Amino acid sequence: MPHDSLRKIETLTGRLESLSTERELAVARALNAGATWSEIANSLGCSPQAAHRRYRWLHFSDRTGEVWHEKPLPF
Repeated sequence: MPHDSLRKIETLTGRLESLSTERELAVARALNAGATWSEIANSLGCSPQAAHRRYRWLHFSDRTGEVWHEKPLPF
């Protein structure tokens, strides 16, 4: 019986990871299209500051469709 519960946890964890990746892609595309942090935050159900803090390093390439996290280089 515990194995069924463990499999369910594994399945749900995989789905959460997939949804998180999809959400990052949507946020990156919205930023690339000119959406404001306020608009994105409204869609996420959080404050603009929280949205910025979480997603500020996201980048999106129109050419490849890739999303990546990149912090600026230190001086």
